[in-house]
Amino acid sequence: MVFGNVNNIDEMEKTCSKSIIKAINYLKNNDFVNMKTGIYSIMGDDIYAQVVDKITKSKYEAKAEVHRKYIEIQFSVYGNEIIGYARDTGHNIVTEELLEEKDSIFYDNVENEIDLKMEPGSFAVFFPEDVHRPWCAYNEKCKVRKINVKINKAVI
Repeated sequence: MVFGNVNNIDEMEKTCSKSIIKAINYLKNNDFVNMKTGIYSIMGDDIYAQVVDKITKSKYEAKAEVHRKYIEIQFSVYGNEIIGYARDTGHNIVTEELLEEKDSIFYDNVENEIDLKMEPGSFAVFFPEDVHRPWCAYNEKCKVRKINVKINKAVI
């Protein structure tokens, strides 16, 4: 997992792949406040962005998930959110497996989970071994707009 802010990415170019830097620059250089919700191609099916609006919920209502085919970057446009994060230990209880349909596995409880506080401009890069629990309320429920960029791990 990589955590950062789009206004401070200079050093990342030394450690992240070109595909991840391409996606982060896309996040930095677009006006997502005025963009309609939906899916936007960056590089066909290999790299694309989803503009999503949702209301946060309690952490206990949110689902923990992993993706196996795609690396996912979650970027906060507005609103405050907590994303739970942990490495996948292989001991988490699977509640739903949708790898074919949505490239997702959902878990019940997650070992060693910590909280990432997402504020506007924040992003987190989640790799296939990174469990994440998005859409968790920080202090109180609120509307959040975020961008999920999917990067096919085959192009990394």
